[in-house]
Amino acid sequence: MRTDFDTLESDAGDDEGASGGFLGMALLALALGAGGALLFAPAEGAETRKLVRGRLHDMRGGAEAAITRLQRELGRRDARRRRERRTAALIGLAVGAGAAALLLPASGQDTRRRIARTIGRGKDQVEEVAERTVREPEPEAQSAPSM
Repeated sequence: MRTDFDTLESDAGDDEGASGGFLGMALLALALGAGGALLFAPAEGAETRKLVRGRLHDMRGGAEAAITRLQRELGRRDARRRRERRTAALIGLAVGAGAAALLLPASGQDTRRRIARTIGRGKDQVEEVAERTVREPEPEAQSAPSM
């Protein structure tokens, strides 16, 4: 297998060589990374691990605080949204009641009587249709074709 380092392309003759080329490049990168870390490390390993551990702990604490703030803000928004909905409902109720009071053609007592009469007539009509349906069989049942 031939490797062209200028273009970083691998020229493999068969599939087995291609997987070996990848593994070889991965090992080479690992060795170069470890060597660079050894040469350019700002402190010895134990101190670096301690520093990284402390920074990760700080990040975790910061993330927890951010999540707590986010949850608190979402709770506030939810409460504000509920208040706005209640306010809108109360305003709608007041406007509807005011419009009905201003536009009502008769007094409330007369309107309630009229509504009761209309409901009574509708009830009577429904009862009449129900009685007629029970008394009179359907036309289809009377003239059913015999086979």
